[in-house]
Amino acid sequence: MKLNMEQRRIVELEPNGHMMVKGVAGSGKTTVAIRRISFLQNHYSHEEDDTILLVTYNKTLLQYIKYQYQKLADEEQEKYEQLFAKESEVEIVTIDSLMYKYFTQHIRRLNLSLKPSNNMLDHKVMIKAIHHVQHKYPKSKIISPKNSLFLLDEVTWINACQIEDVATYQQIDRTGRASGGSGAPQKLSRNSDLRAGIFELMETFNELLAKEGYLTFKQMNLLALQEAQQMNHGKYTHVIIDESQDLTKVQLEFLKCIYQEKAYSSIMFVADNTQSIYSQSWLGKGRPYTSIGYDMSGKSRILSKNYRTTTEISKAAYQLIENDSSINANVDFVKPSLIDRHGHPPIYRFFTSSQNQINFLIKEIQTLTNDYRYAEICIVAKEKRIIESVSQGLQSGGIACEILQSSEANFESDKVKLVTMHSIKGLEFKVIFLIDLNEGVIPNTRLYDLDEEEMMDSEDRKLLYVGMTRANELLYMSSVNKPTKFIKEMNMEYLRMQRDCQLRPFQSIGIQGYELTNQVTDLNSKEEVVRQWLIRELYQTYGYPLDLLELEFPVQQFSKKGYIDIAVQIYAKGEIVPYIFAEVKRFGSGIQDATQQLKSYLEANSRVRYGIVTDGIDVICMDRSGEVLNDLPKCQPQFLPETKNRKLYVNLKNNKKYSMSTELDNENIVEITDVESGLLVNFDMKCKIPLIGDVAAGVPISINIVYDSVLTLPKEWVVSESNSFALIVTGDSMKDAGIDKGDVVIVNRQQSASNGDIVIAIIDEEATMKKFMPMGDSILLLSENPKYEPIQMKKEDVLINGKVIGFMKNQ
Repeated sequence: MKLNMEQRRIVELEPNGHMMVKGVAGSGKTTVAIRRISFLQNHYSHEEDDTILLVTYNKTLLQYIKYQYQKLADEEQEKYEQLFAKESEVEIVTIDSLMYKYFTQHIRRLNLSLKPSNNMLDHKVMIKAIHHVQHKYPKSKIISPKNSLFLLDEVTWINACQIEDVATYQQIDRTGRASGGSGAPQKLSRNSDLRAGIFELMETFNELLAKEGYLTFKQMNLLALQEAQQMNHGKYTHVIIDESQDLTKVQLEFLKCIYQEKAYSSIMFVADNTQSIYSQSWLGKGRPYTSIGYDMSGKSRILSKNYRTTTEISKAAYQLIENDSSINANVDFVKPSLIDRHGHPPIYRFFTSSQNQINFLIKEIQTLTNDYRYAEICIVAKEKRIIESVSQGLQSGGIACEILQSSEANFESDKVKLVTMHSIKGLEFKVIFLIDLNEGVIPNTRLYDLDEEEMMDSEDRKLLYVGMTRANELLYMSSVNKPTKFIKEMNMEYLRMQRDCQLRPFQSIGIQGYELTNQVTDLNSKEEVVRQWLIRELYQTYGYPLDLLELEFPVQQFSKKGYIDIAVQIYAKGEIVPYIFAEVKRFGSGIQDATQQLKSYLEANSRVRYGIVTDGIDVICMDRSGEVLNDLPKCQPQFLPETKNRKLYVNLKNNKKYSMSTELDNENIVEITDVESGLLVNFDMKCKIPLIGDVAAGVPISINIVYDSVLTLPKEWVVSESNSFALIVTGDSMKDAGIDKGDVVIVNRQQSASNGDIVIAIIDEEATMKKFMPMGDSILLLSENPKYEPIQMKKEDVLINGKVIGFMKNQ
């Protein structure tokens, strides 16, 4: 729970009335809100009546905040436990529970007999209200029982906005309800009979419900606001509003009412408009803060770095919303800044049935238990019915699981958690499964004839974005039968088909984009669609040249000749030989029989080392003995018709470049050339440098380790042989310094560095490669890539493990 520099600056800001903290998902907004409580409590709550209020949006998030801070170190735990004590001057509650308390005080004071209604009763009364009103507006086809859900939502919105007369409703901007789908007529035009009819419907609905002794939740909020305006039940010196973009107009006005202005008081709005996913929200629809009486000019602070997720998950999530103008055109939109924290790209799977999806979840979760506890895994879906069905399936498969239930949420139990997309907001898990991303589910098209299609798409894009950005380390996404259009819009470059495999998900290729067509008998066959996808993957992802791929490759099996769909060939000792066999079936047809066929082909050809079988949905990689592998090997330089393996070495000690050539069949024969002069250089080649991993995996401190792989370098290129090690670069944060993904950096182990050195820094037990710049009591770690923001940390929070003295890349 350490704060970075930008978070600490906000926490320790001197309170000066209203302010806004807007940030991206995973930037630590809630952490800042909680930490600010302690700062305000210690420095700006010195009078007896000073109190602090932190408002959260839902009960699940409230429980999660408590859970997180119960896990603090022993020296801090007692302090944060006090925040939740009844006698504390700090109150952390949901907006619903706070307003319900005021509502009960209101009806008790006025001796009213009113009870909260439920969804079933609301719908029943709405149908009755429609029959009362519709005959007065015969020209409006919308005021009809078949549109009861839409009309109930609109009536709820009117109450949530405290619209008290029809003139106000006729003029108010109804964001998201301007028109129907593309080309449809105007639906909720200003100054229209339709708006007049809906307002009268609202009044009739409220009256009919009150006659039965009930009122809706939004009406309860209105009475809570009246109570706060009429009676003083205590006011708060400092108010912090988490997820403020999700609150209604009435809820925001209520919080203003219970805020006590003093010379040192403060009201802080914490928001991320890309996560505004509720139809009744006020600020989340692009309305300015001036609409609730606050001018935020010069009063806002930004948290743009997503520390929660990996770079790969962040890229996939952001590309979902980056081209949606209704999201990024919002005045409070914050573009995420990438953090150089690499991991596995999101995994996407398609299933032909819900049972296949359940089977996958059971099998994958069982595999994940080698690295994760059940409590670190969460399954997320758009609808509660899906969650309930999956819960039953998991339990039948022996997976301990539980649905997170608001105030009863138990985050400590070692069970897989299940939750809806709306309830996952503010939470985070190491592994997230986003399931049933299907057409008709997300987006839900039931109201497209009444709502503006683009606006509804934006709302559900944000919902999916919220779900994706809950994952710390691994993100799975899956569809059943027909994927949502959001999946189809995604760049498959950001997704993978399965864990620890580089294969990207199936994507159909038009015939005009087919490769090796001179070897194809039937371009229109269903199998060819899948084969062309795999050809593209072998070429683009695995690096095998097209001229080394042969289709319908003959395989002799005793007296019978068969044909493998794709043979990947390589050069070995000057001879071209088959290296990988690929068996392909039409999309979704299954691979069980094809797997046995592939094994028989592998047995029949002793030179082939690997095999792959796929129908575009399932995929199995294997070695020639039939043992299942995670992935296929990528193409290596020695596979190509070349006699030498050539590498470029950049020596940062003397800023010189050298070309290194080794014979493919004898790595000990090395030829080194000075790139600038073109002259051969004679070096003593006796220095062995261990290759110990990659930059993102963490760097071992001990040097007494036996490594399987070593590099042979001239002694002149290192500082000390015993203190040198090599790492494989996994990211692109130093690309403008010439260091690319896949390059090998040579590091001298040392704990100090000078300004401008490229270093391996350890932050929270993770390693990163950055340019070092000291700044007083802090350190600035700079990327050489404009996509990544600088990282500013206190000196004591950063461990320098080594200085990069050179790097090597393939030529």
